[in-house]
Amino acid sequence: MIIFILFTAILCYRPIPQNQYIILSTSKFWFNYRQAINSLMIYQQLKEWRINDDQISLMIPEDTACNRKNNVPGVACAQDGQREPNLHKNVNWDFKRNDVNIKYWIDVMRNKYNRYTPQSRRLTLSKEQKLLMFMNGHGGDGYTKMQDTTYLLDFEMEKITKEMEFLQLYQEAFLISDSCGAITLFETVKAQNMILLGSSSLGEKAYSHGRCSILSISKTDKFSLTTHYWLKDELDKKPKLTLLDQMKKYNYDYHKANSKLIINMENKQAQDIKAADFWKPKQPMLNQVILRNDQDILAQQDFLKLMNA
Repeated sequence: MIIFILFTAILCYRPIPQNQYIILSTSKFWFNYRQAINSLMIYQQLKEWRINDDQISLMIPEDTACNRKNNVPGVACAQDGQREPNLHKNVNWDFKRNDVNIKYWIDVMRNKYNRYTPQSRRLTLSKEQKLLMFMNGHGGDGYTKMQDTTYLLDFEMEKITKEMEFLQLYQEAFLISDSCGAITLFETVKAQNMILLGSSSLGEKAYSHGRCSILSISKTDKFSLTTHYWLKDELDKKPKLTLLDQMKKYNYDYHKANSKLIINMENKQAQDIKAADFWKPKQPMLNQVILRNDQDILAQQDFLKLMNA
């Protein structure tokens, strides 16, 4: 009898909601190497925290490691003059090359896909999940460029986020943009329970960091690099750090830009919001098991007792 209950319960197990992530680079071409690296740095940090690929939609148009101009083929590294760590290892691409466009990005954000989109490319957004989006590329006053051919405008961002709120596609969302005039893309967003972070303000630039002697290009942007090291060196060790702690890392002396945070939440300030709730949530455990035919729910405690019997 116990074996039958366990077998039935496991078949009908309902996992607790997990955070969902969208990692987006909007730029192609070799000279935009740093934008691909920015996204890969964030992606690989999430993977180090054992966040599954089915929770991440990775959208990078330029495969820098395999570009014929790359002097170190197969390698994409953020460190100037170095080959390791190779960020190109063990990457699960969801959208590449021309598939990284405004239409597919909107599909992911709206949780609506055409029937030909494989399940492996889809995120499952719901009102029970937190959403984090990190995007970087070229932008300006109220827009971000997509592959230097099309534009995502601020009123489109407002419309999309409003629809997400109406469709209840998130519990809370944290949207981050690293580009010139980044925050201007978000300033019209009114959707509730959203946090919006831009690397620069109106009229400001987003600057690259250093220059690689091997490739003769910049490998990263300052804001993305600061974010990466803060996640790796500080948040990883101190999960109680808040968004205020994160914002303190973006000093003007180094970044030459004023990063700005907008919080569309009632009675919440940056010091009230734990950054780990979005970046590094606790890994889910069994929370409940549902028997078939709508029978009684076997509570987690009872289930664990049976498992340990």
